[in-house]
Amino acid sequence: MRCFCRVEYDGTAYAGWQRQEKEICVQSAIESAFKIVVRRPCPVVGAGRTDAGVHARGQGIHVNLPEHIDLKRCEISMNAVLPKDIAIYNLQTVEDSFHARFSAIARRYKYYIVSRKMPLLYKRALFIPYALDWKRMEESLPLLLGRHDFSTFCAAGSNPGSKICTVRSAAIEHNKEMHIFTIEADRFLYKMVRSIVGTLIEIGKGANTEPLDTILQKKDRSSAGDTVAAHGLILEYVYYEGVA
Repeated sequence: MRCFCRVEYDGTAYAGWQRQEKEICVQSAIESAFKIVVRRPCPVVGAGRTDAGVHARGQGIHVNLPEHIDLKRCEISMNAVLPKDIAIYNLQTVEDSFHARFSAIARRYKYYIVSRKMPLLYKRALFIPYALDWKRMEESLPLLLGRHDFSTFCAAGSNPGSKICTVRSAAIEHNKEMHIFTIEADRFLYKMVRSIVGTLIEIGKGANTEPLDTILQKKDRSSAGDTVAAHGLILEYVYYEGVA
């Protein structure tokens, strides 16, 4: 039977989501745990790949499990076997046609920035030691909304194919010394969120005076800002029709 669950993980110790031969990855750790609990190989499919150091709170995966499995007990056993920095939750049955990647209708990412050195968050947020013009950064966000070619914000090494994405929302929330950039879209390109954040930071410090829509229309990676560090990024949630 096909099953779905959410995955939460701290990506610090992992070379990203996707299984790799010589690296420790989140996907491999989950598959190893299922093999122990279910006593047979159980390949898992994720909603998307996250890079080394990127975290997730609501990654979505599907896996095929034997019909006789008690899902509640399976979830408890999985979390007992998994490393302390990975957990699954909301294990449930879905239609056989369900696909964690292709059935997803949107993804939400958050990027965390702090304005003072915070040792307890050094693997959770990017420390920016200089002042930023947050108002100017926020005024740029509406220019990201809608359907666009996001080639400008796609890092080298991405898969060939369409660079068209539809951004549903983008906002910056401020909480004392914490600043949280949130973006939702139907899909994201390789390192797209981190490239957008890097560009917003350049806009905020006055290093880039071009409007964000002009930067976007150039379809030229060199016109965007640096790709910021992975550790400030969290895959917050993946949306599906009728699946929590």
